[in-house]
Amino acid sequence: MRKKGKHRLEIALAGIEVKNSILFVDFTNQLRTQGKSVEEAIREGGEVRFLPIILTSLTAIGGLLPIALPTNPLISSLAVVMIGGLISSTLLSRIVTPIVYKLCHRA
Repeated sequence: MRKKGKHRLEIALAGIEVKNSILFVDFTNQLRTQGKSVEEAIREGGEVRFLPIILTSLTAIGGLLPIALPTNPLISSLAVVMIGGLISSTLLSRIVTPIVYKLCHRA
């Protein structure tokens, strides 16, 4: 039974992270079609899409807070891990996604 919960947690975190990366890459591609260079598009895409990405993560964290607060250690620990995963994946995506985008469009 523990493995099922673990896989659901990984799927939820992966889904949110993929959505955050899609927001960034889609907007950056739009800027590239408008004639901006890779560096300009990455910089502007990171600035413009930063707030929607942060708000999505904060909304998910806010929804998990009531679950993380009860004294039931089985459920609350899962919510705490998911909150930590959301925070770390949001911060890492801010660094990793632009780097990978630039490496893929170097050619």
